[in-house]
Amino acid sequence: MRARIVTGIFFMSLAVAARAASVPAWLDESITKWNSVNPADQIRFVNIKDSFAWYDMAKGGSVDQKEIRDRVNTIVLKNGYQPLDDEELVTTGKPPVSSGRAMQKKCWSRSFVLNIQAQNNTIAVGDEHSGQRQRMLTSLVCEDTNAWWAAFRVAN
Repeated sequence: MRARIVTGIFFMSLAVAARAASVPAWLDESITKWNSVNPADQIRFVNIKDSFAWYDMAKGGSVDQKEIRDRVNTIVLKNGYQPLDDEELVTTGKPPVSSGRAMQKKCWSRSFVLNIQAQNNTIAVGDEHSGQRQRMLTSLVCEDTNAWWAAFRVAN
């Protein structure tokens, strides 16, 4: 019996990890479109870590953190998401590293929501609005010595 429970927990954790280890198609397409229009300001996919899809952007020139945050917010807003709050929060994050230990970086975080039409007009328990669902998105923009980091986490 115990072996079944352990096996069940293992497979459930694999399913959660598989779900967390993905990038929404709209995000990949939006970044690809951004890169084609802005070849000098490429946003490069790096890794999926801690349920965030991490991207980096070369640091240099006169681009400051406000412009980078606006760039990330524009990509999200163009896909129908709306900010949950009027302002961003300053927090920390650990962008992925190729070797060594990931270090805390100063980050700006913003939460967004997308109202989507539920399939088959299903209603969540306690939901009075037939056929309406929301999808949450959290973005991070982190500053590092040689790069800007952008991270996205989408939760259904």
